[in-house]
Amino acid sequence: MGLSKSFFKYRLVFCLALMSILCIPSSVHAIIYYVAKDGSDSNPGTETRPWLSIKKAAATMSPGDTVYVKAGIYDGVGLKISGTSGNYISYLAYPGHSVKVGQFYFYNGVGYIKVDGFDFVNGNLELSGGNNDYNILSNNTIHSGSSTGIDFGGDSEENIVEGNIIYGVGHGVHTSGGTVNTIVKNNIIHDCHLHGLGMVGGTGEKYLNNVIYNCTKSGIHPGSGGPSNGEIIGNLVYNNGNSAIYVSGSNFLIKNNTCISKSGSDSETYYISGSGHVVKNNIGYRDDGVSYVLLISQSAITDYNDWYDPKNPKCISRWYNPMTLSEYQAYGQGAHSISKDPKFVNLAGNDFHLRPDSPCKGAGENGVDMGAYGVATLEFRREVEEKEEVLNRPNPFRAGTEDTWIEYNLSQPSNVTITIYDLLGQEVWRKSYSEGENGGRKANSVPWDGRNLSGEVVGNGGYVCRIWIEKENRHMVRKIGVAK
Repeated sequence: MGLSKSFFKYRLVFCLALMSILCIPSSVHAIIYYVAKDGSDSNPGTETRPWLSIKKAAATMSPGDTVYVKAGIYDGVGLKISGTSGNYISYLAYPGHSVKVGQFYFYNGVGYIKVDGFDFVNGNLELSGGNNDYNILSNNTIHSGSSTGIDFGGDSEENIVEGNIIYGVGHGVHTSGGTVNTIVKNNIIHDCHLHGLGMVGGTGEKYLNNVIYNCTKSGIHPGSGGPSNGEIIGNLVYNNGNSAIYVSGSNFLIKNNTCISKSGSDSETYYISGSGHVVKNNIGYRDDGVSYVLLISQSAITDYNDWYDPKNPKCISRWYNPMTLSEYQAYGQGAHSISKDPKFVNLAGNDFHLRPDSPCKGAGENGVDMGAYGVATLEFRREVEEKEEVLNRPNPFRAGTEDTWIEYNLSQPSNVTITIYDLLGQEVWRKSYSEGENGGRKANSVPWDGRNLSGEVVGNGGYVCRIWIEKENRHMVRKIGVAK
């Protein structure tokens, strides 16, 4: 009896100890959830038993968790729960699915959130509450609304806006004063009712390799509020209502941009005020003689640029000191600046690559090409290529009149199927490639001419390219922009 009592006592102690260990909170393990139109918010959120609403995901997820949202139309959501450094909360459209949503609203102080792959129709990404830090907003399509596409409030830091297609909204991307180190790169922004990038104030902002066109006001406008220490590099900005690039503030590096003004625009193509700016390797073009290609502060450092307007040979004005023709011919903008036709591949067709005989080829600092396609921007393009498995060039492209080349690498030759969908999830084009041929090799570059399976030219806007790799049992996705 004594032995059995002792055994019972030790077993009880062991069980209590084990229970206490199990009750100690452990490190949080990331969980993957799913939302689908055939789901229910009373489900556990698994792929086989998904939730019905994104709102349920937003109320449930913890740092490190991810939700995949499958095809359908969903209400917007307010985000109140933040991720943490290294443990983002991720809202992702399921690969290859068309997911339409309303507004994603970030409450004050919400950060470390990823939003990727959604189609915001009459909605937007609203971070205007302020103090929204370290968010990544990528590969979304935002269109057809009067609000700003992506809007940051003051005192928000270290946010990344990348690979989005934004059109038919107010500002494409907007920041209020006090933002720090916002990075806006590799976006296509067009036909906005205000500025493409309407950035107020801000320190250390970077605008890299964006394509911005047909906006009512300026393309890139780091405006009032004393913006400083920013970078505007590798952007293609054309046919906007006001200046292509309009900078105030101080200490911006403005480099390797190609900017073309709309015919009849009465705003300078490059309008650069303030102090301490460095302006190099840019191309500025207009052919109406209405205003200057460049209006610039006396204190800026400029060289290795091409400013050209055949109807206005002076092209350049400094603040309160318009240059005479003889002064311009002496290249007051730097000993290596020129005023020559840059010889774009197709100016009327908006193909601003340089022809082989362009005077801008190799004429930039250190022998690089001037303009947005110059190799000085390769450091940024390489950063993108390391993250993106699929590229297409040019992007956007002119469907029906040129090809876009879809470029990707495989770990081994494989049968491959490329399918292109519109933003409603409807199949537009499909082609299969056999193992070993171009398309199924290790390194591939295949063309799409912008026509559907019936041979009709597709309309303007965004498309999703999905590449299925049989041997790797996976697919890669790329957004393609069409602009006629």
